[in-house]
Amino acid sequence: MKIGEVALKAGVTNRAIRHYEELNLIKSRRLSNNYREYSKEALDKVKFISRARKLGFSIDECSSLISLFDNQRRKSVEVRNIAIIKNDELKRQIHELKDLQKSLEWLIKKCPGNDKPNCPIIDELAS
Repeated sequence: MKIGEVALKAGVTNRAIRHYEELNLIKSRRLSNNYREYSKEALDKVKFISRARKLGFSIDECSSLISLFDNQRRKSVEVRNIAIIKNDELKRQIHELKDLQKSLEWLIKKCPGNDKPNCPIIDELAS
């Protein structure tokens, strides 16, 4: 398959595929016309990476997961531990975002939203 077909089937951009290849997450074969040709295995890995990215895994974490994917002697506990760490990180980020939201909501309530120039939101951002 050429890069465009892999991109279409995996729902990613050509640029993402090239990036994954630069990071050695996937491999292609060069044809005589210098086009890249990808195997079904490469497509499966691109789909795998795409799904992992949608779950919030970083490229480095995807690299670790791909290594485990390729390792038939892997232990599921290794995969589970990566997922637990990611889940804990997401919980922390959600908590931080909720705190930010509360702060912003408080500032919005404090701002009169009228035609006058004084605004607590601007004052807070400027301090």
